[in-house]
Amino acid sequence: MSENQDFHNRSGMLAFIGSMVFVTLFFIYMVTIDKGVDLAENIEVPLSDDAPAYNLAAEPEPWVSNPEIILAGAKVYRQACALCHGANGDLVGSSVPTARNLVEGAWTQGGGLINHFKVLQNGIPGTQMASFSAQLTANERWAVIHFIETITNNKSQDNPEDVAEFAKAAK
Repeated sequence: MSENQDFHNRSGMLAFIGSMVFVTLFFIYMVTIDKGVDLAENIEVPLSDDAPAYNLAAEPEPWVSNPEIILAGAKVYRQACALCHGANGDLVGSSVPTARNLVEGAWTQGGGLINHFKVLQNGIPGTQMASFSAQLTANERWAVIHFIETITNNKSQDNPEDVAEFAKAAK
């Protein structure tokens, strides 16, 4: 009776070794050969077909409103602002219940293009309105402001010379 008749342990050991070999080979394949899945999550909201190609970065005076800047501002707004303020600035579809309705109501930080630029540049402390100075260039911030001016009921009353003087120093 010295002979071991326990064939179940031998089969279990072979199954264990086989699974370890499979896991090792699969790991080597995943690390060295397989490139993974590219989700290509570069979200770009297209403008309408009649929208002209416009180089916002080349605009010498972005603080002066024109139709091209407003279209560019609409595009930037949809990408950076619509999640919190809604697609039309009226909080419809907003993910932030305390966000500002850009269409109606008084401006909390003062009206005018200069104050709006300061809000985009510095944010509003103590609120969920963050600074966009790292995410948006100065030209993009001006474009967003011009777009907001087209949807708001509280139009800015700034003196164009004051805006130009501020804008030349703003970064």
